Amino acid sequence: MNSFFNQLFTSKPSMRTQYKLKFLSPVLQLIILASLLLQLWGCEKEEALYPQPKVAAGLQTATFEMGETYSNQLWFDFESQKTFSNQFGKWDVGFSCSGEPHITICGGKSAFLSVAKVTDVDFEHIDGSLMQNLNWKFDNPNGHIDSLAFSGCFAKQSNGYIGKPNETYVIDLGVDTIPTKRYVKMQFLSVRGGVYEFLWSYVLDPQFLYLTKVFTKPDRNYAYFNFSTMQLVENEPVALNEWDLVFTTYKESIPDVNGLMYPYIIRGALINPFKISVAQIDGGIPFDQFNFQDAQSLMYNKNVNEIGYDWKEYSQSASKYTMVPNRYYVIKTINGNYFKMRFIDFYDDKGRKGYPKMAWEILK
Repeated sequence: MNSFFNQLFTSKPSMRTQYKLKFLSPVLQLIILASLLLQLWGCEKEEALYPQPKVAAGLQTATFEMGETYSNQLWFDFESQKTFSNQFGKWDVGFSCSGEPHITICGGKSAFLSVAKVTDVDFEHIDGSLMQNLNWKFDNPNGHIDSLAFSGCFAKQSNGYIGKPNETYVIDLGVDTIPTKRYVKMQFLSVRGGVYEFLWSYVLDPQFLYLTKVFTKPDRNYAYFNFSTMQLVENEPVALNEWDLVFTTYKESIPDVNGLMYPYIIRGALINPFKISVAQIDGGIPFDQFNFQDAQSLMYNKNVNEIGYDWKEYSQSASKYTMVPNRYYVIKTINGNYFKMRFIDFYDDKGRKGYPKMAWEILK
């Protein structure tokens, strides 16, 4: 740039320029020169500005296509209004990526998928003869660490966590698994620096002993492992700050007709507790009258199944699912935005189940 200005002030003007300039007063010549310099400086490229994301105002609606067989998961973000879809059930166990180490299971994959703890039995002596006498558990979908089937499987140390040497965990992957691969026994070794290390083998096919390390990612809630493929799989399609809730299949204890709790595989919406908290509204202020000030007065919680499945109920007279009257939800995001949301339907325009329709609106 400096060489250009030197040339501008020192180079000899052309005859045409000399002829034009000699008829101009010195003042006008200075004005023309200043104008030229301003144009040159004005050509410098300005830095790009990144606008704040805008959230659409007014009532919004969308249908989430889980499908009649519930083969899809739909991940939704209220602020961006983006939806991501992937296949359900590609994983067996999930390893937490932050906070206190813990492990979750894909309970909705099978009615039998559950975990049992075996204490004070050598790893190699755990065989098929023990399977019928174990105390099988599955995760409570509220997401609380002490409510998981693997609860308490690690002991804290100064440099991380270790597994408890006298404990082995057995996983029942369900009747749809190859019979010799149905039961998996695991012994946890350590969790350090976001890396889980454990030994595992098939209970009914113990010829191989596997040592596996699972490397977690700080931008996800869990790292997911599949025993059949012996590989990590991607279950969360986007980072944990890019989705609010997922429409998926999971397992929950529901009272049967006699009031006894029974584990059912159900379909519903689970929340991302890293990004949102939820309040459920039943009656009181009508949905269309609920406003920003009302939202600020509520108590919110981060139970993963706070929205869950019970926004719908099965009508015997209509032989279909109907929406629970006057039930809706208020969403609070980590960005300080509030949304009110309710469900409209569980069927698409062709009458097929597995297509939940939702309405929501940002509150200002």
